[in-house]
Amino acid sequence: MSGSHTYSNPGILELLDPNGNPPILENFSNNSPVTITNKLQCSVSSYNWGTARCGVKAFKGRWYYEVKIVSSGSARLGWATQNYAPESSYDGAGSDSDSYGWDGSKKTIHFDDKKTGKSGGTPYGDYWNTNDYIGCLLDFDNLCMSYTKNGKSLGVAFKNIKIINPFLPCVSVYRGAKIEVNLGPTFKHQPLGFYGMNATVSAAQKKSLLNVFLQYHKKGAHLSESLSRDVIKPQGVLALGNDLGAKDPMDPHLLLLAWKMRSKAFFSFQDHEWMVLWANENVTSFNEMKSAVERWRKDISTNDDNFVSFYMFVFDYLRAQDGETKSSLPKDDAIMAWKMLGMDKKFHFWAQWAKFWAENKLLGVPRDTWIILLKFIDRVGTDVKNYSEDDCWPLVFDDFVEDYLRK
Repeated sequence: MSGSHTYSNPGILELLDPNGNPPILENFSNNSPVTITNKLQCSVSSYNWGTARCGVKAFKGRWYYEVKIVSSGSARLGWATQNYAPESSYDGAGSDSDSYGWDGSKKTIHFDDKKTGKSGGTPYGDYWNTNDYIGCLLDFDNLCMSYTKNGKSLGVAFKNIKIINPFLPCVSVYRGAKIEVNLGPTFKHQPLGFYGMNATVSAAQKKSLLNVFLQYHKKGAHLSESLSRDVIKPQGVLALGNDLGAKDPMDPHLLLLAWKMRSKAFFSFQDHEWMVLWANENVTSFNEMKSAVERWRKDISTNDDNFVSFYMFVFDYLRAQDGETKSSLPKDDAIMAWKMLGMDKKFHFWAQWAKFWAENKLLGVPRDTWIILLKFIDRVGTDVKNYSEDDCWPLVFDDFVEDYLRK
């Protein structure tokens, strides 16, 4: 790819501009009546649909772009393949099997309207208004598309999407509506684990990121796998953790890195997760990576929302070891994880809680227990008498309190 900048990894994002310039809005078809201003704003002056696309397509990963509703009206925000071709000026995104769109002026989603006969769409989401920020999320890992409104998730809109061709951001507007698209890398409301589609890095920066990745890829890679450069395996991941500054098994460096990447495979980092994370963090050297991890450590200790997000990720990530899909985490792993998360400092009754789990007959910690522990800690504080069975806690908390008071 030519130009002074390139995308974080070929095959993940690809610019349509042959000169490698950052993506902007462009007419999806030559006869579209859409008017584009300031490269990322669009509107329509006639009583027709006009459709624009952003000049970047995604192949895999988790992607996000944001739209500000400048003037409220009918619009469809979503994704499309390059095969999408509006048959007339009266078609918006979602009219065929190559496009998906949500219209917040009507609370309807659209996909393959012509074939299904649902020209009115399917109910979804909330109404949007002028100055609202709408997030459009594409998740190749879970084969779904979803939306947010001013940072609040509206849930999955399209599931089991077919990945035959890469997708581009696609927006359709009708007369009266005006929108402004933001492709990143910074947003008003960015969901964790999703990345903007404008994370360009210089060729030198990309080379630096790739060199670090390959350094750890080589650790634990077999000779027969030497041509496969798309994953850092467990031995390399452990070496990476040590080099990032983990001095003790309880240091959360690797879990923080996995959390920020939204890594799916236990103790394995994919090249696209690696490249996109650091490009969006504007980090290109190993020393900058170490600084970023330390910054994340401080952040989860001061930002309750981020701590809760990290806390929940750790449960699901550890539960996924060896492809595990059960709803519980082995209690030994849970005790270790709780301590690594600093619960021994956050929870006044940590010593009794850890002993309770070590001695009882339960084999695992269910997800609801993991979640509700945070609420339990807030409730009891430093006095277990603040606890009340009348609040309908899971039975394990009743048992713990009873065990504590008995001893």
